[in-house]
Amino acid sequence: AQPFLYEEDCTSTVEISVSCSGLPKMDLFSKSDPFVTLFIREGNSYRKLGSTEVKDNTHDPKFDKVFELAYHFEEEQILKFVVEDYDRIGKNDYIGSTHVRLGELASSGEPMVYDLKDKGKHRGIITLYAEEGGSNKAKVTFYTRCTKLDKKDFFGKSDPYFEIRKIREGNRPVLVYKSAVLKSNLNPVFDPFSIGMSALCSGDFNTPLQFDVFDWNMSGKVDLIGSFRTSFSEISPEHGNINSFPLIHPEIKRKKGNKYKNSGTFTFSRIILTPIHTFVEYLKGGLQIQLIIAVDFTGSNGNPADPRSLHHIGVQDNEYLEAIKSVGHILVPYDSDQQIPCFGFGAKLPPAYDHALHCFPLNGNADPEVNGIQGIIDAYKYTLSSCRLSGPTLFSEILSYSKAVAESQKQDYAYTILLIITDGVINDMRQSSDLIVESSTLPLSIVIVGVGGADFTDMNTLDADDIPLVHSRTLKQMKNDIVQFVPLREVKENSSHFNLAKEVLAEVPGQVTKYMSDYKIEPRAPVARTFNAPEIASIEDVRAFAQTPPNLQSGYTSPYPGQSNRNPLHASVPSVPQAGHLNQVGYPLQQPPQVQQYTKYSHPQGTQPPPQWGYQAPPPSSPYGYRAAHPYPGPPGGNPPYPTAPPH
Repeated sequence: AQPFLYEEDCTSTVEISVSCSGLPKMDLFSKSDPFVTLFIREGNSYRKLGSTEVKDNTHDPKFDKVFELAYHFEEEQILKFVVEDYDRIGKNDYIGSTHVRLGELASSGEPMVYDLKDKGKHRGIITLYAEEGGSNKAKVTFYTRCTKLDKKDFFGKSDPYFEIRKIREGNRPVLVYKSAVLKSNLNPVFDPFSIGMSALCSGDFNTPLQFDVFDWNMSGKVDLIGSFRTSFSEISPEHGNINSFPLIHPEIKRKKGNKYKNSGTFTFSRIILTPIHTFVEYLKGGLQIQLIIAVDFTGSNGNPADPRSLHHIGVQDNEYLEAIKSVGHILVPYDSDQQIPCFGFGAKLPPAYDHALHCFPLNGNADPEVNGIQGIIDAYKYTLSSCRLSGPTLFSEILSYSKAVAESQKQDYAYTILLIITDGVINDMRQSSDLIVESSTLPLSIVIVGVGGADFTDMNTLDADDIPLVHSRTLKQMKNDIVQFVPLREVKENSSHFNLAKEVLAEVPGQVTKYMSDYKIEPRAPVARTFNAPEIASIEDVRAFAQTPPNLQSGYTSPYPGQSNRNPLHASVPSVPQAGHLNQVGYPLQQPPQVQQYTKYSHPQGTQPPPQWGYQAPPPSSPYGYRAAHPYPGPPGGNPPYPTAPPH
């Protein structure tokens, strides 16, 4: 068995510096005395994190206070900065506020400038700059050995291996490393291994670490040889420099009492701490996150017209929409052009409905890309309204497509994340497993969300948390763990604080940095990034939003007669150079996406998609790319309307 790393915690500490300029005069006989308070959104409310010092008599303060926050890539962390004028006698005067995602600050290589608003009016600007703290930016390499281990096997010596767990709050152990097994050896010298400090101890040198040494057995049952607890501060050469620990078996110690010494000794022969590049550094350098979405349209989901169907759309979002929105809201902002390739599998398409396709564009176009979260939702509803659910459930075609995309982007400073949403058993397990093994050397992560209550044994196998996948022909083991599976319904039922995006994306930063480290890819020079503003209308400043159409935001051209092209909330904002970016989400479409018979489409590596993907080559004289094999018919000059119910 090969050693396996469990990169579960890749949080970074971000330090935010704050300054303001052009603040209004709030005091009658002097300039304002401003200070800034930082809040973070938690559900439908905000929690205060702290305040800066007060800067006296200035409209352009530069604050000394630096806010420190833990940045989690897998969470949408909405921050609210409130600027007030300090009043030594009465109530402080509100100047203005702004909202921003922590991910935007953490991944931008330049200071970000935002408008301060009060009831929609411009009240100056605030400049925010985030730098990463240094505690997590290192990896440690261990050289370890054991001596005089207890003999656990009746007819031979022990077959030892060891595991490392970090102990989190509540005395909760989290596995971070598992060594290879060394057969028939009571004095094993283990292979050296490296692990990031964030994964080992969350960047805190005082985090308790538990080392357990086991005897492996062919039956699958393991026997504990002995354990000990320490911390990196205790064993680090620069700090404690304790390098040898007795292995204690609690049950044997209880039985033998004072006669028991130990069950062997665990020794750190050498420990090397070296700096490493972090996920935030790659984001600051302009790393592009490419999201690909694949949705299961097989018959096992049930007729969408039936309220029991997993695809049924009623008052509340179904589990497919829940997964799309939860994961999409985190990943889409990191994509520079917000264009997301979306596919379906397991359905028959009009007009023929003659055979099931297993990698077809959700929008009905030859180009599978749609714009942003709303584009994904519209494309999903469009396919749902016009397809026939069929089968079987095959992953191999969408995995092949994603593998090709990742291969084509190896030189582009990009990383691909494939989100597959499915309801259960797949019918091409061997091919899918082999493709995952082949893809484990590429800049690719695969996130699988299981909906419904079906048997997810195959998904857990592909997840490979316990047993790495092995290629059926080459017998090569997967290089990196690139798959994360979450059974949506099961996890929701067992957790009172369930967050789907957090569950499925927590491993991505570690997978990115592992790939970059394996291929010695350095972070690029910091660059500015463009983000849309977070959606805060539902919980923030009801007075300002009371007369605002729900989804009209700055920069969106309304397709509806008589509607303003700008959100009244932003109508009075003057032009400020480098001002923070405003949300560009428009009204939800009332019709399916426009179907284009001919659309330019660049397939990965310049090859023509296979026929089963639903594409046909254009006529020789055509200057365009591939066209949809089954373009959906619609009225002249318009989009096809939604059918009242999909045919089944």
